[in-house]
Amino acid sequence: MSRRKGEMGDLDLTLGLDSSTQGTSAVLLRREDFSVLAEAKVRYRDDPRLSGFGLREGSPILPPDEEGEAHQPAALYLAALEAALADLPRELLSRVAAIDLSAQQHGQVWLGEEGIASILALGAKGAGRPGASDLAACLGPGLAWERAPIWMEASTGKEASALREAIGDAEAMTALSGSDSPLRFSGSVLAHEAARHPDAWQRTRRVHLISSFLCAVLSANPDCPVDWGNGSGTSLMNWSKRSWDRRLLAAASRLADDTMDELVERLPPLAHPLSFAGRLAAYFVERFGMSPDCRIVIGSGDNPQSKVLAEGALLSLGTSFVLMADGERPHVSANAMYDGLGRPFLFGCRSNGALVWERVRRDHGIGVDDFAASERALGGTIPAVPSQPRILHILPESFPEAPIMDLGRRDDFALDYSGLVDSSLGLMWLASRPFASSSGAISVTGGAAASPGVLARVAAIWRMRVLPIANAGAATGAALAAAIALIHPSAREEILPSARAMSAGAGEPVDPRPDLVAAYHDPKGGGYLARLEEVAREAGIRL
Repeated sequence: MSRRKGEMGDLDLTLGLDSSTQGTSAVLLRREDFSVLAEAKVRYRDDPRLSGFGLREGSPILPPDEEGEAHQPAALYLAALEAALADLPRELLSRVAAIDLSAQQHGQVWLGEEGIASILALGAKGAGRPGASDLAACLGPGLAWERAPIWMEASTGKEASALREAIGDAEAMTALSGSDSPLRFSGSVLAHEAARHPDAWQRTRRVHLISSFLCAVLSANPDCPVDWGNGSGTSLMNWSKRSWDRRLLAAASRLADDTMDELVERLPPLAHPLSFAGRLAAYFVERFGMSPDCRIVIGSGDNPQSKVLAEGALLSLGTSFVLMADGERPHVSANAMYDGLGRPFLFGCRSNGALVWERVRRDHGIGVDDFAASERALGGTIPAVPSQPRILHILPESFPEAPIMDLGRRDDFALDYSGLVDSSLGLMWLASRPFASSSGAISVTGGAAASPGVLARVAAIWRMRVLPIANAGAATGAALAAAIALIHPSAREEILPSARAMSAGAGEPVDPRPDLVAAYHDPKGGGYLARLEEVAREAGIRL
C-alpha cells in the first residue's frame, strides 16, 4: 500500500531506534514499500564517542557492587542515541515522519525533579542550537541515580519471591501478571535497588523503562507512557486488563520501604504501543535538521519489536536468546507479552546467550568476532551423545531455571564451541516445549542468523524449516511499527504481511538435515537431546 499523495508532505520515511545491551542501532524505512533504506549502529565497546562511561573491559556493564548486580550508565543511552543519529545522512533524517523506539527490556532509569524539567526544556526553541550542550550534559544532572539497572540483574530472588507470594503461587502470579515473577523483571529490581539506595529513591520523581525514557527525551514529554509489552516485563501490570495492579504495587512498595501511593506517582501511565507521545522535540529538529512534524511513537522492548517482523515462532539469537511464539493467554512455562503492534505472544528468555559463546572463543584464544573459526567448528562436528554435555552459565539462568555452572569443558575448541552451541539451543528447545508449536516454520534473527552452522542446528533441533530474517532486528521492527502507526487502523492487518516481508529481508530457507535430526532425536530415545535432558536434571536445571 503506497503512501497517500501529500500525506505529511515529503515525510516518506520512518525511523526505528533500538537501544540494546551492547549498543544503539537505527534503521530508516521507506513508507511507500516498507524497504530498508539506511542503517547505522554504534557499539559501546568500539565507538570512541562512547568511551569514558566506566564499562568493564569486554563487558557491557559497570563493575558490580554485589554479586548478581548489572548496571549501565543511564547517560550512555543518550550519548549512543546522538551518535547513531549523527551517523545517518542529514537529508534522510529530514524526511522522517515518525520515530518508534525499542530498548532492552526490564532496564530502568530514575529521574529527579531536575530531570523532568530538563526533558521539558528540550522542547523549547533554541534547545539544539549550535554550541548547546549535548543530551548527556543536559540531562545527566537531572538523573536521580546515574546508574540504570538492566535485565541482567540477578540479585533479586527475595523480592521476586515476595511478589509471587503476595498473589499466591506461580500459577496465580502468571495468570495475573503474565509471568511467574522472574527475578530480572523491573518490579523486583526496583524494589531491591530502592531499598539499597534510599537516597536516590527519595530523589526519584519518575521511573522510566529505557524505551519510555528515550521516548520522553525525543518528544520532550517526561510523562511518556510505558507500553503494554514493557509493562508485562515489570511483574507489576495486570496482563489481561493492561493496567498497573494494586496488589503487586502494594507488595513492591513494601519491599522498597515506600507507600503504594508514592510508587504509583513515580510510574508513567500504560498505553497501546502504537500510541503517540507527541512531536519531535526542538532539540532534535535544530541539531539534526529533522521535521517538527515528526511524530514519536511510545516504543516497546526489543523482544516485542522483534516479534513485529515475524508471524509464528521467532528465535532471536542476540546477547540473550529468546524464543517467541504466538499465544493468546499466559502459560506458566513462559512469559506473556504484547508485541510492538499490541498483539499478545509468549516467550522464554535464556540469559546465557551470545556472551557465553564469546566467552568460549576468548577462553581458547579465538577473537570474539572470529566467526570463521566458529563456523569451522560447527561445520566439522556432528553432535554425539556425550557422557557430559558442555554447559556453561556465566549468569544464573531462568530459562530453564539453573545456577551458574561450567560443565564438560573440552580442550579442543571445535568440540568445546560446538558442544556449547548444542546445549544452548537444546536447553531452549527443551524449556519451550510446553508452549511453543512443533509445526510450521521458525524464523531466526540476531547475529547468529548469519551462521549456516547455527541455522542447520536450529532446523534439526526444532525439526522445522528455518527462515533466516537478516533485517529482523528490533530497530527494523520499530521502524515498521512506526510506519504501521501512521496508517489508519482499519488498513493495518491487510498490509502487514507484505510490509513484514519487505522489511524483514528474508534469506534462503534452511530445511532440517536428516543426519543432524537423527543425531539430536534418535527415535530409540538415545539421541543428544535425551541425554542433555537427563544430565540437566541431574545438575539441578529445572525442566
